[in-house]
Amino acid sequence: MQKGFATLEIIFATLIIAILMGAAIPNAARIIDRVALDYETKKLYTDLRFMQSLGRMTNMNDSHFKTNLDNAINLTIYTDRYIFERFSNSKVYGEHYFSNGVTASKKNGTEIWQITFDDMGKVTPALSNSLTLNSRFKKKTNIIFDSVGRFRGGRE
Repeated sequence: MQKGFATLEIIFATLIIAILMGAAIPNAARIIDRVALDYETKKLYTDLRFMQSLGRMTNMNDSHFKTNLDNAINLTIYTDRYIFERFSNSKVYGEHYFSNGVTASKKNGTEIWQITFDDMGKVTPALSNSLTLNSRFKKKTNIIFDSVGRFRGGRE
């Protein structure tokens, strides 16, 4: 009796491993895609809250109930990144590039989109706007802004 593996046993073991890997790789790609989309959504929410707090940091010598666009924070969203800066002096507070495979779009299909938080944290212009983050595998997250500065969203 000989010790060791026969060639046929090695071929079958390799075939079983190849079949299992063929089933696992597409699922892993979908999981990575979903994780990237969730990360970008949470990062955008965090930056939006940060921008609102920056917009609210005003000098109390002015009347607090008047909107002062000098203290406003402007967010410019491109398909692959977003930038937020002070409206009056264009001081850039941050720029973030989306993860590979994640893009931003607006419902009407424009590539550049701007939103401004005034010194009271309200969104200017006072319209309901929607932004969509898309992934490679057609997953979407909608982020909806209202005129008082609230934003909410969910995955489709």
